[in-house]
Amino acid sequence: MIRIKLSRTNYITRLVILISLTLIIEMIGLPQPVTGPLVNMMLILTSLLLNITGGVIMGCITPLAAVIRGQLPPFLLPMVPFVVIGNVLLVVAFGFFKNILKYQKLTHTNPFYSVADWTGLICGAFIKFIWLYFSATIILPVMLHKNLPGEAIALMTTPQLVTALTGGAFALFMASLLKRILTP
Repeated sequence: MIRIKLSRTNYITRLVILISLTLIIEMIGLPQPVTGPLVNMMLILTSLLLNITGGVIMGCITPLAAVIRGQLPPFLLPMVPFVVIGNVLLVVAFGFFKNILKYQKLTHTNPFYSVADWTGLICGAFIKFIWLYFSATIILPVMLHKNLPGEAIALMTTPQLVTALTGGAFALFMASLLKRILTP
């Protein structure tokens, strides 16, 4: 983990820069198989570079930006609060499992080689996947009194797991590069 003691102003400035980069990624309008991993990369990267709180803030903003951009098909609009919670679960689970294993000496100074970071990523991605799967197949249909279209369920299952894992792997790689660049 790249951990530098930041003043409140520096923290907010870095968070705003990371959010801005993420919003640019979303606003470019790339296809979902590209945008999804990049957004998940920014969620995990923000958690690594700043802290879990920064990642949670990012996770709450990104689905709303997708709605504003018009990236989500109309039948997925009811899923937005569940996606926000899924992003928060990804980031919190990543930090939780990573920190538990940090104390078991399973961490490495380079995030890309850290068992703790990879375990946190895999656990966080699976928790997000399970949450979105049950949200799309059970919770939202009960709330709406009707099943979601098959397309919505298909978008909220395996692709979410793949994008979280792929984006998280990119984030660990980027954090590794940044550590090499920033460390004298």
